[in-house]
Amino acid sequence: MLYSLRMKKTSPHSVVDHVSRLEGQLASIKKELMTEAPDCAKVSQTLLSASRSFAGLREQCIENFLLHHFVEKKKNHDEVLFKQLLAVVKG
Repeated sequence: MLYSLRMKKTSPHSVVDHVSRLEGQLASIKKELMTEAPDCAKVSQTLLSASRSFAGLREQCIENFLLHHFVEKKKNHDEVLFKQLLAVVKG
């Protein structure tokens, strides 16, 4: 079961969708690089987008792990500490 920062359950399907979008971005980069005259600006912009997407996916996975294994088992006042820890991790 996955959770968001607001302690709501999130669908594993949404994480899979995120991975699929990232795969699409990477496939687009690969396809462009294999052309006779790759558009470097397009490749650079798509790489930037994919990088940000991957960072978001990583943060979401870390958040879900911490929520599931730590916060859920603690009292509500520990949620504040969790949010502070998460801010440091995302820093």
